[in-house]
Amino acid sequence: MPKRAMSVALLSLLSLLVFLFAACSPSRVGTIPSGTPDHGDGTPSVISTAPVQPTVSAAPSGTMGTSYAFVRQNQLWIATNNAQPEKVTNFNYNTLPIVSWHTPLWSPGDAYMAVIMNAQVAGLGGGGCPGPDYGANGALYVMNVATHQFTQVKLSSITPNVQMSGTPATDYWQYAFWEDNTHLLLWYNGVPGASVDRTRGGLYRYDVSSQKLTQVVSLDGLGVATLYSPQKDLPLLLSLRYSNEQLFYQAIVHPFGQQSQLAIYRRPVNGVATQSSKVLQQGIESWCGTPQGPYVRPGWDVASDGQQVVAQVISTGSGNQGVATIQALNLNDYSSTTLFSSAPVGLAENDVTLTWGPDSQTVVMSTAQIGAMTQGGPLTATLANPAATQQYSPGAMGQIVWRPDGTAFALEDTDTVDVTSTTNVYVFLTGQSQGRLLLTNAHDFAWG
Repeated sequence: MPKRAMSVALLSLLSLLVFLFAACSPSRVGTIPSGTPDHGDGTPSVISTAPVQPTVSAAPSGTMGTSYAFVRQNQLWIATNNAQPEKVTNFNYNTLPIVSWHTPLWSPGDAYMAVIMNAQVAGLGGGGCPGPDYGANGALYVMNVATHQFTQVKLSSITPNVQMSGTPATDYWQYAFWEDNTHLLLWYNGVPGASVDRTRGGLYRYDVSSQKLTQVVSLDGLGVATLYSPQKDLPLLLSLRYSNEQLFYQAIVHPFGQQSQLAIYRRPVNGVATQSSKVLQQGIESWCGTPQGPYVRPGWDVASDGQQVVAQVISTGSGNQGVATIQALNLNDYSSTTLFSSAPVGLAENDVTLTWGPDSQTVVMSTAQIGAMTQGGPLTATLANPAATQQYSPGAMGQIVWRPDGTAFALEDTDTVDVTSTTNVYVFLTGQSQGRLLLTNAHDFAWG
């Protein structure tokens, strides 16, 4: 056989072998990793494929700011006054490997930091609707930033100078908001699944200076039940916000039915007024019913001045695909402005995350689910120019953290197809479409 003919034959044979090997090998592209949100019957909420992320350059010098905090390898790190970050915890997770941190919360003036975290055993399981959120509740600590001394806040006691090492504590605080420089508003859920003392669960105020904890309103006073201990005929509390001496909360009336009603309410935390009032109806859907609607925790937020609410308002909540718009509601005259009308089609078909900027004029929207935003990344819109939408890249998801001066916001690539990969933090400078890499192998970043 001539050498050319032999070469062609060998090449054909090798191509055939490569094809057969590829056909027999199990593909990982488009598979659903453990922990992907589902509809309760094993059907994925969103079938995701791994997006190809472009190469991202490092953030410019100074973007980190003078003071910041983050979590790396499940330990808390902080930096102040342009110094190098220091590790301030040394927990042991040998027996409790499932670890969750809430984003650190700096006080106004950066004198204190509040953190909520928990650690649990492996193999807790998942599924159902709403799916279990094992990271929602945790132990609450308040750190004196200057001394690095921590105080643990519990209903039963206040423990100063607690050691942040050894096995982490267990508790059931879910939300923390700084009311002013020395007062924290805290939400306590109680032990999930237990017969909750509804007079003990609810909103508390913690005075950092006096180390006193007092209740502001109980679960009974608010007239809701938690997702972790549902009560018959009571609305379910989905999420909380605080702004300008008012507690805002998202609740669902008639949950698990065909006509579940999602709404946002508010209630003063000071003064003699004790009644809640409805701010906005987010829509009606089959919330965790049969069949299940497309929304579980539709996005919303309250501006820092307390004058604006932004929310994902549901037009259609039946079937597997929803229809929703993003509406900004002025709480002075109750006028409404549509935002993100030029966003990619279908982006609001499932839950999104919405966050006001420090200027109370700019809103960031990001996806809350795996695979819902494979092209591009978060988006911004403003009340000054509501028809315009700025899209950023690369794709990043989850909770949005703003720099206090409003010049940048940060996101992390937590929800990826490869759930074993490390998490990176990206920074997005307002007006610049290309995001930058801020931190590697880190999460729950917060500027001081």
